[in-house]
Amino acid sequence: MTLNSQIPAQGTSNRNSLLRELIAVIFRTVILIVLVVFMLSWLPKDQNFRAIGVIVGLLVLTAIYIIFFVRQLRAVQKSNFPNIRAAEAMLTTGILLLAIFASIYAGISLADPGAFTEVLTPFNSMYFALTILATVGFGDIAPNTVPARGATMMQMALNLVFIGVLVRVFASAAKRSLSNKKSPQESVD
Repeated sequence: MTLNSQIPAQGTSNRNSLLRELIAVIFRTVILIVLVVFMLSWLPKDQNFRAIGVIVGLLVLTAIYIIFFVRQLRAVQKSNFPNIRAAEAMLTTGILLLAIFASIYAGISLADPGAFTEVLTPFNSMYFALTILATVGFGDIAPNTVPARGATMMQMALNLVFIGVLVRVFASAAKRSLSNKKSPQESVD
């Protein structure tokens, strides 16, 4: 009787933990999206910056991305729900990758208004980056110059890496974390 009375309580506890984790994932993802929108809104609106500033900015964004990726990987490995954290990590690293390329495209468009078929606002640059990631390519925005095409080609190549490698890394981390959590329980049984 004692064993049966503990099972529903444990099931309720697991459901509550899962619900808390899902709420935390949604909260963190919304915060990241708001932060990305805020960062994109701070992009310069006119051509008042030099190439060295753009290069430094890209290096800083790349460093932030690498640090963010490593932190997400560790979070997946330590999580009580690694599959949920892995899904969150894939989504949020994808959002950050899009934000980096959106800022690159907006910077290129500011430096040369003819670099794309239209001048890219922060929103349009995010839209363009997403159409490249999704490989939809509606054709409404297209790169016209070598720097714009070069950045677009770089994103296309990195998208393949992102989809192929990063998804596998996060999925493997979740799988390892789950197997590590089950191993101690199996030895107790």
